[in-house]
Amino acid sequence: MKLLFELQSDRVHLKFSQSVYKEPAILPNKDAIGRLVLTQHRTNLVWHKVWRQGLPPQIENCPKQHEGPCLFEETNYKLYARCNSGFRLDIEHPDPVIISDLDHDDQHSTVYGYINFGSQVGYSEFTVLVDGKPEFSFQVEVFPSKLDYASDYEEILASVQDIMTGLAMEYLRSTYQTGTTFTVSQSTDLEWFILLRGLIDELEKALNYIARKPLRGLKREQIPVRAEKIKHINGRVLAAVRRGAGRGGFTRTKNNIPVREYIYEDRPQSTLDTVEHRWLSRQLYLIQQRLNQLRLEERQLYDTPRRRKALQELGDMGKRILRLQGLEPLAAAASGEIPQGFVSLQLLRLPGYREAYKYCLALSLGLRIEGGPLQLSVKDLSLLYEYWCYLALLRLISEETGQQIPVKELFAVQQNGLRVLLNRGQEQRVCFPSKGGGHITATYNPSFRGEAMLIPQRPDMVITLENKGWPAMHLVLDAKYRLDASPDYIDRYKSAGPPEDALNSMHRYRDAILEFQSRSDESPVQRRTVVQAAAVFPGGITNVPFCKSRLWKALRQIGVGALPFLPANKEYVREWLRSRLKMGGFSIAEHTLPHSIYERARDWHSSAAEPVVVGTLSAGNQRQHLQWIIDKQLYYMPMLKTQLRQYATKWVAIYSPQEIRSPGAVTHYAQVKSIEIVQRKEILTPWPPKRNLEEPQVLFILGEVFERKIPIINTSGYRFTQHRWTSRLGLERAYNLEQLLLETEPEWRLFEDLTALGVKFTLDPSEPVRLLDKDNPYGRVWFRLDDGSSIRYAGASGYVIRRIPGGRPQYFVDYQELMGEIVMTSLG
Repeated sequence: MKLLFELQSDRVHLKFSQSVYKEPAILPNKDAIGRLVLTQHRTNLVWHKVWRQGLPPQIENCPKQHEGPCLFEETNYKLYARCNSGFRLDIEHPDPVIISDLDHDDQHSTVYGYINFGSQVGYSEFTVLVDGKPEFSFQVEVFPSKLDYASDYEEILASVQDIMTGLAMEYLRSTYQTGTTFTVSQSTDLEWFILLRGLIDELEKALNYIARKPLRGLKREQIPVRAEKIKHINGRVLAAVRRGAGRGGFTRTKNNIPVREYIYEDRPQSTLDTVEHRWLSRQLYLIQQRLNQLRLEERQLYDTPRRRKALQELGDMGKRILRLQGLEPLAAAASGEIPQGFVSLQLLRLPGYREAYKYCLALSLGLRIEGGPLQLSVKDLSLLYEYWCYLALLRLISEETGQQIPVKELFAVQQNGLRVLLNRGQEQRVCFPSKGGGHITATYNPSFRGEAMLIPQRPDMVITLENKGWPAMHLVLDAKYRLDASPDYIDRYKSAGPPEDALNSMHRYRDAILEFQSRSDESPVQRRTVVQAAAVFPGGITNVPFCKSRLWKALRQIGVGALPFLPANKEYVREWLRSRLKMGGFSIAEHTLPHSIYERARDWHSSAAEPVVVGTLSAGNQRQHLQWIIDKQLYYMPMLKTQLRQYATKWVAIYSPQEIRSPGAVTHYAQVKSIEIVQRKEILTPWPPKRNLEEPQVLFILGEVFERKIPIINTSGYRFTQHRWTSRLGLERAYNLEQLLLETEPEWRLFEDLTALGVKFTLDPSEPVRLLDKDNPYGRVWFRLDDGSSIRYAGASGYVIRRIPGGRPQYFVDYQELMGEIVMTSLG
């Protein structure tokens, strides 16, 4: 046990100690100056002893000194206090949870127990009471134990406040920060009530002053006046005389005119029902309505000690507002109307009115945690860290993709009583377009559930990579505001990092998140869709680079690991993110354990050897021909003696020309069940033959004819009048006719990676169409790069590259070596 400070007055003796003296291995703020501020409440209090750990002897016993020992989050502290016999001792704190472990002894003259601030950092103030009256208060400051207080913490707080201050705040917590007001379009209920709590005393003073010295107005009323005492003879008085209106009997004037004894005359009367009082009364009514709504919402939530105290404070505040509503000037004006666009110099100028007007307007302001007169409780650092991680991740994706973050649509905020949180789930998505027509989507707290999996999974953040032709790939990030820097941990993983149970959670996310995807035959199947899962933790920059740790290496090898992530240490997350965004599907598959994307890559590798004929429809009978193919499940074409692919065809695809759809596109496909050689006259069609009836035809007996969900469009506009050849890989991957030329997996890999790198190129089918060897397929397309070089896949020989047209070929068996050469020559 380590004594941190000791306070002794003429009535109370208090000790505050660290329960177990074991500092964390990494303590960024261990050299910071702590805080211990003493406030004397009893006038004749006498200090006998004030001792602070770590201060020089000449100032450690000075009650007016503000320096003290450092206290840290998530640490157990022991408090012991006793008072002179015959007195009752109590310890008070705004947060009832922080003192819930304190007990009393010796007929309530002794208080002892444990204090733990949890993940709260900032100022915290305790009040010592003797016989129910405040004796003295002591204020301490709690520092974060995993990140730098002066830089990382302040940046995390500022980033979250940029979205909404209420997201960073809580009501009734063990610590607080100082804050001030600033103008916002709409403040949250939490900000509003904290402002009201800070302004209510001054508002009461102002309204009580108005009640003592109210501003009265004049209101004209018709009152009965003796006829001889009427002061202003106007049209209304003359009309009353002519009609004989009034009260009492008739008398005659000097001119012998009969009039009533009493005639009604407009006389000004003093009144409290002024527009200024109506405006103030209306503001109190709105405050009371909002307090009632808050109390109703709080009552519907789970009962906790903090919520009970919050309800008590809401009730007490409502009583104070009700008393103010009953003040004579405000009660007299409670039912009056306020003119539209009302402006009053009296409210801005007169004492009492000026202050009340200012405080009522202040309730429409927001709050900012950046120093000021207000005490604002801040959310647990673990939740703030989670919010900051998502914000920082979005900024990194924005920087890497060159796309702006849609700030106005960034977050949906959930207000529930005195609590403001980010909405969680799939609706909290931010989507960025990527090169090659894909998308990158960052989701906050998605929920994976449904028939595909047994137990729902809910990681903190998910990055979804959607590339054309590939299933969606997820990268999971989980914010863990926990740090294990023990010698055993560092020896095992070569770095500090998140606890092992957090790493186990990453294994679970990688393997347990399942989603339904479609096979080539359209049937659904469950597949793992998480490529990598990493725990991000508050790790700072160390002498040994993090890239040498097992946590970094395992992320690449097995798809599970951890990454340090702080405002001052974002580079490892940036590097990891950048490497994933610049990979195509095939390259990502190489770094993935058996997975849906790996199975698709393997399937497409074998599909490169499955020939596909892209057939045309009979001119003038296109719609009829297409319907005949679908109904009869047949397709025929002239037999070509030089084309061996005809006899090995596995699939038939149908091109629908502009006569059927615009633009023309490959719209249907079917698997070949068998192949026959017949004469044209043996094939019965609704349209007459246009060729020699004796001409041999290759007749493909088809399975069910499917319509493609996404047609392969003819973007060039050239007429498609002859059969073309491709592979099943090309048929399943292509989105336009030009891409049908890519028949092998190595060609598609090169196509994807060049697109991801932003290298501009065209496709040139210069090689003849031949039957591919499934054990050694080769490409017939040249990739013509803008820098003049050309690349073609040459089968077992690797990739051949020519620097200039007709130049000497250079072969690359190592694909990574080829990509390095392209990057150096094309991207500089």
